[in-house]
Amino acid sequence: MRKFVSKGPGFLLLIFSLNMHAAGEWRPVGGRASGMSGISVALTDNWSAISNQGSNAWNEGILCGIFFENRFMVKELSAKALVFSATISPGTFSFTCTHFGTSIYSELKTGLGYARKFGKHFSAGVQLNYYRFHISDNNGSRNILNCEAGLLFKPGKHVAIGFHCINPVPVKLSRVSGESLPTLFQLGLSYNFTDELLVSAEAEKDPVSKTCARVGAEYRFARILSARAGMATSPFRLSIGAGIVINRFSVDFASEYNQTLGFSPAISIQYQFRK
Repeated sequence: MRKFVSKGPGFLLLIFSLNMHAAGEWRPVGGRASGMSGISVALTDNWSAISNQGSNAWNEGILCGIFFENRFMVKELSAKALVFSATISPGTFSFTCTHFGTSIYSELKTGLGYARKFGKHFSAGVQLNYYRFHISDNNGSRNILNCEAGLLFKPGKHVAIGFHCINPVPVKLSRVSGESLPTLFQLGLSYNFTDELLVSAEAEKDPVSKTCARVGAEYRFARILSARAGMATSPFRLSIGAGIVINRFSVDFASEYNQTLGFSPAISIQYQFRK
């Protein structure tokens, strides 16, 4: 968990991070992605406004969702998120918010995004983010603006290739230490073998950590039930998940397992207002 250290009238920075995800501070959002160890970049769903803005251009109507993860069953590491997305020709607008931590230490990120299709096979999206890092006991807080962007290419009916970049412009968290907000690159490929079976793989990298590789699969039963599983490296972890669709509602459950720190259960609830 990060900490800010205060000197004089200002704050200096966060100096330590409990970071089991070697590629940076990013965490999968949405029960579907959590059930496949974070697979999300080459997929399109309610959480695309966070996982890859380019994918969000393929959504229709008005969508919203809430997400909660109890990371390693530790309250102080809990994460929450919400998303709202509306397709208004010729593109899709979105508002997202993610929160990590407690009143002792917290990270808040809100974003405004826009995505649109360019032809029948390609889409792109961008998002402006506001970050707030805060630690209690008057030790300081930090407010930062930055951006992220994503692309999705669908060369055929069954395959999709996604690219996502978070914080492409380095922003200093502290003038003293020189540490910057992490930059993260993600590249993913998904393939629908049948209408029921989807398999996806992706890799992510930041400038200082080892590449994190993921592979995951999803199988749908009768269009209302889904079973998911995934595996990721750096560090090695496994995940399972399930989803159910009831009219306009969908609910997704998942849990990731780390052999050292244990389970991270997660749940998300989504609703589609209209198409």
